[in-house]
Amino acid sequence: MTAPMIRFGLAAVLGLFFSACGSSALFQANVLKDVDNDFDFSVWRASPNAVPGRKVQLGGRIIQAEPSNGGVVIVGEQLPIVEHPAYGPSSSGRKRTGVYEFAFLYPGKIESTALTAGNRFIVVGTTQQAKVVSVEGASKTEPYLVAQCVHIWKTEGREISDFPEVGAGYYPLEENTYCATGK
Repeated sequence: MTAPMIRFGLAAVLGLFFSACGSSALFQANVLKDVDNDFDFSVWRASPNAVPGRKVQLGGRIIQAEPSNGGVVIVGEQLPIVEHPAYGPSSSGRKRTGVYEFAFLYPGKIESTALTAGNRFIVVGTTQQAKVVSVEGASKTEPYLVAQCVHIWKTEGREISDFPEVGAGYYPLEENTYCATGK
């Protein structure tokens, strides 16, 4: 074997290794097409009816989930999406002031264990007019969107980075992506 062939083979193996270790795309490219990368959650929270119809991507933590006609309504606390130490929404230990709740309709079925309070999610959907939802028995008007896809990590309130890599004696963090049919 010649030196260039060895270098090429090594480069190919390392490329496969590092691509397997990196965070894979949660959603297909067509799902993320036209997402507003300049979307400001706090502006939307303050005036949720100002600009309906914007396609956005938000991260969060499930507060509650209720079945409804046509799907599941999830009320969540918005959390920033981070890339390190693990990819996904994170509270990053900082105390935030203000209100970060919002609600979304996922027009399909999601397994019940994925809807546990505390689980983390990233949702891609379209903003709508604010809706009245029941949160822990109290009616609240929340910013609202209809989800095209949602990715849920079954963290049960822990940070995604708290879950070790799969290895001897460890269990993997369960996660799944749900996309509404016809979207």
